[in-house]
Amino acid sequence: MTIKNRFLVSYIGGIVIASVSILSILCIVFYVTTGSVPTPKTLYKTFTKQRSLSPEEELAYVELRNIAKQEPDKLLVQDMKGKLQRIEKEALGVVIRHEGEIVYYSEGLVEKSLVVHFPNFDTNNIETKGTIDNAGRLYRYIKFDFYYSDKSKGSILVLKKENSFLEFLTKWGIIIIFIILLASFAAMLFLNRLLHKTIIKPLENLGQTMSEIQEGNLMVETPTIPANTAREVHELTANFESMRTALLVSIQEQRHLEKNRKDLIASISHDLKTPITTIIGYVEGLREGVAETPEKREKYLKTIHSKSLALNSLIEELFLYSKFDAEAVQFHFERIQLAKFLTHIVEEFQLYNREVQWDLNVVEDVYVQVDRMQMNRAITNLIENSIKFKKPNEPLYMSLEVVVTGHQVEIVVKDNGQGISDIQLPYVFDHFYRGEEARTSTTGGSGLGLAIVKQIVEKHNGHVKIQSKLHHGTTVTIILEKA
Repeated sequence: MTIKNRFLVSYIGGIVIASVSILSILCIVFYVTTGSVPTPKTLYKTFTKQRSLSPEEELAYVELRNIAKQEPDKLLVQDMKGKLQRIEKEALGVVIRHEGEIVYYSEGLVEKSLVVHFPNFDTNNIETKGTIDNAGRLYRYIKFDFYYSDKSKGSILVLKKENSFLEFLTKWGIIIIFIILLASFAAMLFLNRLLHKTIIKPLENLGQTMSEIQEGNLMVETPTIPANTAREVHELTANFESMRTALLVSIQEQRHLEKNRKDLIASISHDLKTPITTIIGYVEGLREGVAETPEKREKYLKTIHSKSLALNSLIEELFLYSKFDAEAVQFHFERIQLAKFLTHIVEEFQLYNREVQWDLNVVEDVYVQVDRMQMNRAITNLIENSIKFKKPNEPLYMSLEVVVTGHQVEIVVKDNGQGISDIQLPYVFDHFYRGEEARTSTTGGSGLGLAIVKQIVEKHNGHVKIQSKLHHGTTVTIILEKA
């Protein structure tokens, strides 16, 4: 049950409990005072049943009756108004009738209703008491019928808006109200206890768990909540547990990345130190005259030049990776024909490396949406990796193939090089990863080439996968959407 429904049920329950309490009290009081079971008929009789006249009613009635008997026309005079108002101060109402016309009625009474419900004229004044309905309100009355001096009919009514039931409520009302309030208060305490157990307490427990997590204790267990707890609390607890688990995974991943970064710094420091040390050694040799012959000096200079180029390439690759990692590289996508794009890349490599044997298998009418420069960099990195890790004493064979599968295009780069061991294969695309055998003076490389390839392909909403076996070559597949 939802929190909203629980509160709704609680409020309705409070109203029902209060209503049942009031009805029960009224039924008990009615039975005690009348001795009969309360029904609509008996209730109506009780409401209209009148008690005997009060002294104020008796005095007013006698006074007006004497005037009607002795000087009836005086009731029609305006001077009579002061006496009538004095009677009205005793919480009484006065009505004077002349024939069928109401000539005077107290404030608060409705004339039209008086005309309709006025008791019939009775010369003998046999039925002098009763109840009259005035605009939906019941009044107890005492009546006196008489004749004016001109023999016209006249009547006086003395009204009192009160009955025995109201008198009972006046006497016992405070006690009844106190009992009702006590019962309502007890019911509200019960409902409040129920809400505290099923909603408030579980939320408080969850808050305590959040405080512990805020202090760094991510291993704290999420509190167990009762089965009858509100559905929203169950959902909140489940979402909180998911958040805690995700946060724990995120922190562990952050620690793993931090370890990788430290390893990267150590690796880069090693790779930077090696060529710099070599350059310094050869420069000092030239300065000290160790290279005595022109041939030796030329060898020293070539070594310095090659190490400087390797060092510059390493720095450029690190700078490029940092820009990709910070998402500071802008991509400019365009629709290109894949066959021409790949053919141009292969032709560029064939210009300066004729030892690689190529097998190019592309489809002419395939188009993709790519950033030309960045995709060129990704495929170039793959080809350069194949060249770096080719088998010694064996020519390098490479194939570049385009395979169309539905709405996707696969660019397959395959070689017959050294391959990758099963242990290293799952990590080759990870940030900052590279195998120990890759960190050599002959192959170079920073271990960021394949990580850069992965970042570029993912920026194209594609993905990359690799298959390899040690000593049996490597196959890298770039998967993109057709344009």
